[in-house]
Amino acid sequence: MGITLQKRQALFIVLLTFILSVLVRVPNLNRPVSKHHEFITALILINLESWRQAGGGEKFHYTPVMNYQNTGDKHAEKAVYIDSAGNQLYLSLGPAWYMIPYFVYEIFDLPVEPVYLRILNLFFNLITLLLAFYFFRQLIPPGASGRYLFVVAGCLLLQFTPGMLWYSGNGYVHTAIILPVVMATLMVLLPMLQSPQKITFLRLLGLGLLVILLVYMDWLPVFICFCTTLWILFRRRRDKQYLLLASVLFIATLTGMALVFGQFASYAGWPAVSRYWQLRFGDRSIANGETPLWQMLAWLLGHFITSYLPLVVLIIASAFGLKLQKVRLLLSDQEKRFLYIYGAAVIIYEVVLISWSSAHDFALIPAGILLAYIGGRLFLTAFKGRAAYVIGGLFLLFSTAQYYYINRPGPRSRDGMAYNTFEVLGRELKQVPADHKIFMYLGETTYPMIEYYAGRNITNAENRTKAQQLMQQWGITKAVWIEHDNFQFRHIVELK
Repeated sequence: MGITLQKRQALFIVLLTFILSVLVRVPNLNRPVSKHHEFITALILINLESWRQAGGGEKFHYTPVMNYQNTGDKHAEKAVYIDSAGNQLYLSLGPAWYMIPYFVYEIFDLPVEPVYLRILNLFFNLITLLLAFYFFRQLIPPGASGRYLFVVAGCLLLQFTPGMLWYSGNGYVHTAIILPVVMATLMVLLPMLQSPQKITFLRLLGLGLLVILLVYMDWLPVFICFCTTLWILFRRRRDKQYLLLASVLFIATLTGMALVFGQFASYAGWPAVSRYWQLRFGDRSIANGETPLWQMLAWLLGHFITSYLPLVVLIIASAFGLKLQKVRLLLSDQEKRFLYIYGAAVIIYEVVLISWSSAHDFALIPAGILLAYIGGRLFLTAFKGRAAYVIGGLFLLFSTAQYYYINRPGPRSRDGMAYNTFEVLGRELKQVPADHKIFMYLGETTYPMIEYYAGRNITNAENRTKAQQLMQQWGITKAVWIEHDNFQFRHIVELK
């Protein structure tokens, strides 16, 4: 591009990129919890308030809880995910992504409002961008031409994908907050794969701790460790140092899983956690045969477009440009190891858990690191000078436009629904006595956004008759039925 960047200049540009991305997201940051997977935001806030109501998260051994502690919000039915006190537990993932906001809210004595969770999310976003800067810098050999240009390009492409803009702002999800730890893990791991002399005690200790921390938030590290171990076995199986590295990865993975299992089991009991994990894996994995594989792959492709369409277009255009110029993209061995190992890990992660990943577009967020890096390398290799500026500017406009198309600023969403619909309905439900169970028809899904604003939990029932049948089945004497028209509150009916 005719410019040479130094480290300080490149870092300054990356920080400006973050500030610009915050400005882009400002119109949405204070809107009510409502659309585009903000049900997770609601669940985090419900858990936080529930832990507070019970006297602190330690009362549950920091096991996530999905209901409030009012008498009417406890569950009378029996299920593997319901404890003896009637609390609905969430045991699918390590609890760290629930615990982090809880401790932040507690330390700063914050009210349970979404704006503070969004600010915390932006903080994680900043850390992600800074780690991306140093990680991408590590991948490109010192002295390489345009090194910091590639680094800046990768960071910009990562930050301005529509998925990253949303899920590092309004949409608090575990797949986004793990990104800094993922990159820190790779920064420790990849140099050891480059040379056995770099396999030292401190590096192995740091790697082990990072893997344990990752498992405490998500299952992606299991696949990263698996793919790394396969690479070691096929490429370095005769070197005892690499067998030591593989052993550390294996032990750290098992330790992380044991810590998560042990923490949950200390509250819910090991039979319940074992059964829960077994059922949940069956529901979320490729083993779930309820939906055809082709259909799930189609949904996954749709999520890919939702989160990364501008970046994918840029990658394709850059690859085509290189082909026309008959120029090859030359990658170092370190870059190839990253692309092969992390790329394989992400693909296996998405496919093994495809019943889950095909239903949630945020499942693809970890792929952003890979796509942004390869996109930056292809883009600046294929386009120079004015063409690079024009295409880079078009990318920014395209990504911002797609972000606003999906998450339209203003009072109403793209489908015409007011963003405060769930808030208005939820506040109407605050008048229901705390000892009454709330029944309401919600369709085939749940709406924790309504529950958050109500400070109450809702039991889904097809109609009033079904609600009364459930009352009789569960021995409930106090309950109400909520009449609504497409979430527009009508009235409350006392059930007998």
